[in-house]
Amino acid sequence: MPVAVWVLVAVLVVSALAGAAAVWWERRRPSSFTRGGDLAWWGLLPAEEQEAHDLAALDAGESAERLAAEKARQAAERAAAINVLFRP
Repeated sequence: MPVAVWVLVAVLVVSALAGAAAVWWERRRPSSFTRGGDLAWWGLLPAEEQEAHDLAALDAGESAERLAAEKARQAAERAAAINVLFRP
């Protein structure tokens, strides 16, 4: 048999073994994604509590955005002041 056929067979065998090993590994140690295990509690909450939780999370996100914008503004002002000192 020509060498190219042996190389092709070897590549196919290695690919099949790698695929089987990947399937085995994923079944042995699944990823952290689960279809409802972590958020099953969410569906048990009343709508009012879900809304309150959502609003609290949105408020926390908005305050974090405001804080980040303020820190970015302060950093830009500091950089401009340093630039004025060293490049008049």
